[in-house]
Amino acid sequence: MIGRIAGAVLLAGFCPAAQAQIHSIDQTARFSLKPPVRMTLLRPDDRAAARPAGLDLRQTPPPREEAAVDVRVVRQTLQFSQQRASGTLAIGPIAPHLSRTRVRTIEVEGLLPIDKRARLRLGWSGAKYSNRNANVTAAYSNANLRAKDWFQPHAALLWSARADLELQAGYDEALLGYADVGMSGPLALTREDFRRVQSMLRPERHRRMRVGANWTAAPGTSIGIDLYGGRLDDRLSFGAGGALPVNHGSADVQGGVISASRQLGPTIRCALRYALTRVDRLGGGAAQEAQLAAEGQWQAGPWRASLHAARSSAPALLTGPDADDRALRLSAAIAYQPPRAPGMTLALRLADPDRLASSSFMGEGAPLGVRAQDQARSLLLSAKLAL
Repeated sequence: MIGRIAGAVLLAGFCPAAQAQIHSIDQTARFSLKPPVRMTLLRPDDRAAARPAGLDLRQTPPPREEAAVDVRVVRQTLQFSQQRASGTLAIGPIAPHLSRTRVRTIEVEGLLPIDKRARLRLGWSGAKYSNRNANVTAAYSNANLRAKDWFQPHAALLWSARADLELQAGYDEALLGYADVGMSGPLALTREDFRRVQSMLRPERHRRMRVGANWTAAPGTSIGIDLYGGRLDDRLSFGAGGALPVNHGSADVQGGVISASRQLGPTIRCALRYALTRVDRLGGGAAQEAQLAAEGQWQAGPWRASLHAARSSAPALLTGPDADDRALRLSAAIAYQPPRAPGMTLALRLADPDRLASSSFMGEGAPLGVRAQDQARSLLLSAKLAL
C-alpha cells in the first residue's frame, strides 16, 4: 500500500461567496515478477524529485543475468469542486462529482537476457484520459473530453560490445492526452464551440526509432550519442495564460544528441548536452531546433540538489502569439530525506521547461498527460511519504 502526501500552492477562483477546491486521489501499484515467479511490492521511484527533468545520465542497468517482468498500474483522479464560504456546496452547474479528470495508465516491461553481452527489453503501455463534465454552459449529453490507447509498444536491444562500450537500438510509441480539467475547472463554452474543441483536441502521439552508444572514456567519465527519427502527430501546447491546449500540427522529426558527464569527487556530478533536430512540418516548411544544456548534481547524506541551465532556439511548431522567444532557461531542485524517516522526502523545485517539439518528442510521457502547469515556470514545494 502506498500513501502520498503532496503539498503545493494550488488555489483558484476566490470570490466573496464561494471558493474553488481541488481534490487529488493517487492510487499506484508496482510489482516485479522474477523466476521463480514471485510478487514483490516496490516503493515508487523518488529520484526524479531531486532534480528537474533534464539530462539522462544513463543509470546503471539491472543485472543482465536475471530475467524479470515489471508491471506498474496508475489510477489518478483530480476533482474540481466549488463551495460557499460557509462550507456548503455551491448551487449551480459545478458539483464536486461532475468536474473531474481521471487518468489510468498501465506499463508492462520484460527484461530478457540473450547472452552475457546482449539483453532485450520488450513491453507496452496503455493510457486513458477522461475529463468528465468538461463543459458547464451547454446542455450537451456527451460533454466529455476523452483519449485512450491501450497498446503503445516499445522495445530496445542493448549490447555490450566491450566493457566500456554499450550500444542500443529501440522503437517506442507514446500518447499524451489533455488532462487539466481537474486543475483549472470545467470549460465554459457554447455547444458549437465545445464540439469544435472536441474535434481539435486529438491526443498527441509519438512514434520514434533511435540508436545510440555510451562510452565510458575513463572512470567517472562517459560520453553518449543518440540518433533518432520518427513522427510527431498533433503537437499540443498551451498559449500564454491559456488553460486549453492548441493543436500546432504534425511533423517528421530527425535529430541527434551528444552528451558527456563527469563525476567530480564523491558528491558532485556534472553533464553537458547538445541536441540538433530537423522538424519537417506535414503542412509544408521545415525548421531546425538546437539546444545546449549544462547540469550539475550534488548529493551528500540526506541532501540532494541539482541545477540545470539551457539555451534553446525558437520552437519550430509555435508561431504568432504562442511563440516563446526566451532563449535561456534555468531550473533547480533540492530534496531532503530525514535520516529518522527514510520513507519521507521533502523537496523544493523550480521548473522552467522549454516548448521545443524535439523536447516533447524525446521525453517520456507523463502519467498526468498534457497539463498547463507542466509548460509554465513554476515553484513547487512537496512532501512525499512512502509506507
